[in-house]
Amino acid sequence: MKSTAPRRVVTSVVSGVATAALIVLLPRAVGATWSEVGAVLGRVSTGALVVLAIVWIAGLWAHSFVLAASLPGLTKRRGLTLSLTGSAVANVLPLGGAAGTGLNFAMVRRWGFSPAAFGGFLAVTTLLNIVSKLGVIAVALALVPILHSASAFGAASLVFVPVPLAVAAVIWMLADEKVAAGIGAGLDKLIRRKQLAAKFPKLRRSILRVLRHGWRPMTAGMLAYLALQLALLWLCFHVLGISLALPVLFTALAVERLLTLVPITPGAAGVVEVGTAAALVALGGDPAGVAAGLLLFRGFTYVLEIPVGGITLAIWFCTQRRTRARSAELEAAAG
Repeated sequence: MKSTAPRRVVTSVVSGVATAALIVLLPRAVGATWSEVGAVLGRVSTGALVVLAIVWIAGLWAHSFVLAASLPGLTKRRGLTLSLTGSAVANVLPLGGAAGTGLNFAMVRRWGFSPAAFGGFLAVTTLLNIVSKLGVIAVALALVPILHSASAFGAASLVFVPVPLAVAAVIWMLADEKVAAGIGAGLDKLIRRKQLAAKFPKLRRSILRVLRHGWRPMTAGMLAYLALQLALLWLCFHVLGISLALPVLFTALAVERLLTLVPITPGAAGVVEVGTAAALVALGGDPAGVAAGLLLFRGFTYVLEIPVGGITLAIWFCTQRRTRARSAELEAAAG
């Protein structure tokens, strides 16, 4: 345990420095200056920020339908709580996705769900998340002939070839129980465990059961969420007085979705901004306006999730303390 602590500190420091450096260098990376970006951001009114916040919250609420359908018995309010608290942790810590998952597991267990139920929930939501991102990317690639440019994705997209391959393997596993057992046995040999060959077929049946009963709200919720993300991106540029064609904005959303798969920094901060801004400039966007619009967008989809998720987590902790205190009082009275 002691040997891992310094490593975590170093990782946190390096990740934080990398994030800060990428954000600081964002304007220069696209051919602008911070004074030019600041001048564009100064156009945002308070009323516009309120509208953007409403669209952002609506997107999170739409996504709560996906989470609720992925764990039968989970309410949409609790689904929203899981989304906000998990994102807050993931957006702060290096490789924070694992910490966010651990927090969500503790919360779900407190609500009375079994570890097996959470395992199925995690598998389904992860699969839907990756498939939705790949779907957006696929549509954006189909728009390349319209935009007459493939430079928005560049050679970096080759790095993500393993992602659709992994999704294909999961779909194959879901289609055939023998394949699930075979993959589990292969992983047992690889990581020297003797449980996955038996657990994978059970996990497969659990996932299929959830998908059969919840695919409609999952599909509707995910499509609504992506549509609201696109609307938020459009509004972020619109309130700044910057006009970008819908295919260009969709391509920007696809690049942003692609880059969020890179866990180099917490929440892929810095990587997303620089990469997406470079793609938009390559498609003819004004450097200062592009940088300003993306900073505004990420202010809602990344930065705002941290304090809102932190407050949500604090409220959850307080609620749990009161619940435990009432339970203790009832037990004492019964005794």
